[in-house]
Amino acid sequence: MRVTPAARVAVLFCASCAAGTLASGGARAADPPEAQGEASRGEAPADPAEAKRLKELQDKIEALRARLVAAEAQAGTLLDDLDEMGLRQALLTRESEMLHREIAAAGEAVIRARREAAAEQERVGRAERDLREWIVEMYKTGTPPSLGLLLLAGSPSELATAERSAEALAATESRRVETLRAERVRLEAAVAERQKQEERLVSLQGELDGKRQDLVAAQASKGKLLQDIRTRQGSEEQALQGMVQMERDLTALLGRVGDETSPSRGMENFRGLLGWPATGPVAIPFGNVRHPKFHTQVPHQGLEIACDPGTEVRALFEGKVVFSDWLRGYGEMIVIDHGGEYLSVYGQLGERLAAAGQEVRRDDVIARSGPEGPWGMTGLYLEIRRHGEPLDPLPWLRQSGRRSSVTEKKK
Repeated sequence: MRVTPAARVAVLFCASCAAGTLASGGARAADPPEAQGEASRGEAPADPAEAKRLKELQDKIEALRARLVAAEAQAGTLLDDLDEMGLRQALLTRESEMLHREIAAAGEAVIRARREAAAEQERVGRAERDLREWIVEMYKTGTPPSLGLLLLAGSPSELATAERSAEALAATESRRVETLRAERVRLEAAVAERQKQEERLVSLQGELDGKRQDLVAAQASKGKLLQDIRTRQGSEEQALQGMVQMERDLTALLGRVGDETSPSRGMENFRGLLGWPATGPVAIPFGNVRHPKFHTQVPHQGLEIACDPGTEVRALFEGKVVFSDWLRGYGEMIVIDHGGEYLSVYGQLGERLAAAGQEVRRDDVIARSGPEGPWGMTGLYLEIRRHGEPLDPLPWLRQSGRRSSVTEKKK
């Protein structure tokens, strides 16, 4: 079949347009996968609140570790031994909480990595199909497109146009191959990232299992020590001396942190009207009581409110937090100055949520209760003091929220 000059010009013009479209379209087809891959492979921005929470948790872990090292170096009195065990349990609990959060983050990372690997696999499949279709088309025509364009040229100007079109087609064909190679590289990286995140998740879960076993062992050791106190001669006397020393240490601390010049905020007007700081019955009342663990008379300057670990602990009344730290014998503890020389004390906490210097309102959540106190009692320890003297908290609390005592006060 004879090809007229007009037909040759039309073919060359169409080829040139097609080559330009393919080249520009090929570039657009190749760019999105790369941009999409970069966007999906990048780590999701951390939640600022969660990042702050993790930083606070890590700071608490480091503080507990330092205190544990100091406690291990102290003389081995009964109170020191119990305090060391309490610190160890608190540290293991905090480390377990950190691992729980890391496992949650790792699980999300695994999901993202799996999703990205699947997306890369799909992009590789598209690139392979595109290249396969092009190869099949070349096989059917028998003549490379670039050579066909040159053969159609009938004049020097047509030949120059054909050369430019042939170069554009060759670049497009080369881009198909490069796109496939790039997609395969990204797929390998996505699969490697998925495997890394999955391995990290398994490692964190194994570490958490180890912390749980350590925590069970620590609780068993403390239980054995408390059991020995009841059976070993002289141990109950040591326990009594330890409780007396705890009260002295607390009194000395409150004398340092309380502000005698702080004006009254009106707490004295709310006797019998304050809400309970935690939900639960009174395990040990105020005064000289028979301790349920040791079956001996002990001085008790506050209330033990039995409640499940993690129970919200609320401020009795508005005031300023003047102490938020660990105290030997009381564990994690918060002290609030209510003005007028009224102080409230919250001990045996599992987690402190209010910091020293912070202003709190009545019924604000300031902490969560811990698993158990130094003497094996589970719940919240509460004190109210005025002018440094301990007051029975029970008359200050609303009777409508009172629950029956599990330990009766000695008459």
